[in-house]
Amino acid sequence: MSTLLVAAIQDVAGAGSKATLPTAGADFTLGPGWGALEFVSATSISAVTNIDITGFATGYDYIVCVRGGLPGTDNTVVEGQFSQSTTFNTGSSYSDGTASQSSISLSTPSAQVGNASDEGVSMDITIPEPNVGSRKKFVWTAGASSYTDTVTYPFNKGGGFDANLNAVDGIRLFWSSGDWTAVGKIYVFRGRLS
Repeated sequence: MSTLLVAAIQDVAGAGSKATLPTAGADFTLGPGWGALEFVSATSISAVTNIDITGFATGYDYIVCVRGGLPGTDNTVVEGQFSQSTTFNTGSSYSDGTASQSSISLSTPSAQVGNASDEGVSMDITIPEPNVGSRKKFVWTAGASSYTDTVTYPFNKGGGFDANLNAVDGIRLFWSSGDWTAVGKIYVFRGRLS
């Protein structure tokens, strides 16, 4: 099984320190760590089975953006699993409308993804508070996919991790059948929680 490490997510230089906004004075510039989202990484999708995004830092929500992803197998669905202490949970620990599943369907079955060059998926995957313990971990998506060359299907999907309430430090993306094609990009952003 081939794995692509998309990002070993680390603190952006200078983002660890916070300052206060000036209360008086003229112009000022906001430095790293300010604003709604921080860019973390970008990488091209390669022909692999799993795309693992790991190293979630404490104190952030994460958004993983898939742009133009394409499966090697026609009419399949993007699935996701969480990792804890760098080990991905592949057991019956997930639910997305049905309990005790081995993954969360991130694109809905009615919005399956085709593998022709004019098909594929683009989606945003939100992972709120992955490193906060003592609360259930959730994930949700918004996106669109195509499995015929003339019809595009929008979708919103979500699910939860039911194994425990401990922190998660990564997410694995894979197809319900087959591998990724070397097409598209993955972008990772994060939003500061305080």
